[in-house]
Amino acid sequence: MVNVLTGSNSECPGRIEWRKPAQDSPSWAFGGKEAAGMKTEMSCSQERKRVTMSNPCQFFRQTAAVLLAFGLVASVLPGFAAEPAGPEWSWGLPIYQIATRYYNETGGFKEIEKDIPRLKSLHVGIIYLMPVHPCSDDMSRDAQMRGNNYQTADFQGVNPAMGSLQDYKDLVRALHANGMYVIQDFVPRHMHPGNNMLKLHPDWAKGQSWGLPAWNYDNPEAKQYMLESLKYWIREVDIDGYRIDVAGMDPLPKVFKEFIPELKKVKPDIFMLAEADGPQFHPHYDMTYDWHNLKTLIVEIVQQGGSASRIDENIRMELAKYPDGALRMRHLDNHDLNVGMAPFGKIPGNMDERFKGGQKAFAVLAATLPGKWMYFMGNEINNPRRIPHAWGKDYDWIRWEENPEFTKLYSTLGAVHRYNPAVWGGSYRYLNTTRNDHLFVMERKKGDNVVVVVLNLSASQTVGTISDALPEGNFTEAFTNGTGPLSRDVDLPGWGYRVYVKDTPPLGPAAKSSMTSSIARNDHATLLSYLFATTDLQPGVPL
Repeated sequence: MVNVLTGSNSECPGRIEWRKPAQDSPSWAFGGKEAAGMKTEMSCSQERKRVTMSNPCQFFRQTAAVLLAFGLVASVLPGFAAEPAGPEWSWGLPIYQIATRYYNETGGFKEIEKDIPRLKSLHVGIIYLMPVHPCSDDMSRDAQMRGNNYQTADFQGVNPAMGSLQDYKDLVRALHANGMYVIQDFVPRHMHPGNNMLKLHPDWAKGQSWGLPAWNYDNPEAKQYMLESLKYWIREVDIDGYRIDVAGMDPLPKVFKEFIPELKKVKPDIFMLAEADGPQFHPHYDMTYDWHNLKTLIVEIVQQGGSASRIDENIRMELAKYPDGALRMRHLDNHDLNVGMAPFGKIPGNMDERFKGGQKAFAVLAATLPGKWMYFMGNEINNPRRIPHAWGKDYDWIRWEENPEFTKLYSTLGAVHRYNPAVWGGSYRYLNTTRNDHLFVMERKKGDNVVVVVLNLSASQTVGTISDALPEGNFTEAFTNGTGPLSRDVDLPGWGYRVYVKDTPPLGPAAKSSMTSSIARNDHATLLSYLFATTDLQPGVPL
């Protein structure tokens, strides 16, 4: 259920909807029912237009920019972090990766559409679909189910095992209507040997990549066709961005520096994810893969028993080397890892084996570190099956067996990540303990919003003391609902975790008076800083 206030302005003469988080969103996720920092959404009914705002809102960002320009405030303020990269609608939205063919025994776009209520309950915001294209020149269902999803046979076609083009459009439209967005996996480096364009233009291939014909970007016609194929899905289906496969392989870095500005001419607010790791891919890409830290988690900490403090070393390195606001994709699983393939070598495909029973603690870490959280379908039920994509082998699919323990964990983390600005856009501070070898403690902060995460990244019970300064105030623990000031003493079982969310104060009479004045002035920017920090507004109030 969404609380809606309606009105209009000159930029969007249709309906404007200012949205609170759904009523089933736990209030502590954003610091209490009256807390500042709730996400809002504005949409125009005459054309699909979403603009998400958060506290501190645009008014305060613009004011800060002016003060910075005149040297009146420091460039870095306590608790302040650069706004995240990417379009504003994407801020805070957790990403959920789907292998469409194997979503269940039937698979396909329609099966995902039926499952939208469950996805909403997890608070995911961006659906990342693995390639939707035919993966064989044999269009039979069996061939399309067994083919390698990353061997594209038609860059402008839909895999018939997933449904029709209209089914795909219907899914995207339904996701948009439910406050979710769609990025599509795209494989521009290589293709299936039976690719439809390769049959017509043999010179559109040059050399090989992964043992397959490589796309010839030296051919102007081939290069333009690939750009038009990327534009096609934005125009035809209204997707919201792309995940670019092997984005670091030549010549793709150079090619996509040219392509991305062209795609933004079609849709300015697209989100771009590079399957690559390194600061050189920013800022033209919004987000890159966090392989370096993932190796630390799996190899150094879990397999070798290394110190949890290595995570802080990695984050400090990123903050030093990457542009301000550059997003790093925090994840524990994806279609490659699920079958045991990692950039740093073979790993266990099963999450229980990969993290030796500690996957819940690592999920908390991935969801709360600076960056954006992504997880693979089935993680929320601790799916034990491998879901190949597929390497010419027998395929399998998700059995959606209930696992309330994991589902509640992922839903809770989704709410914290999505609705608390401290998590999706706040500063990072590492808190030392007397057991830095096992304990990882960090503070995330933006304005009045503060989240403190305490993890035991070992299999043994660990007792320690936090030695650095703790934030003051009352906090609510996300999983136990315990409340009160933070304690320096830590006593956690093996792979234990705690997430403490600061209770932020309700608005006083002066703030509410300022909000009323903002309505009278039609000052939407200032209004947004107050609008959803109150509980006494009623649906239908005209702006």
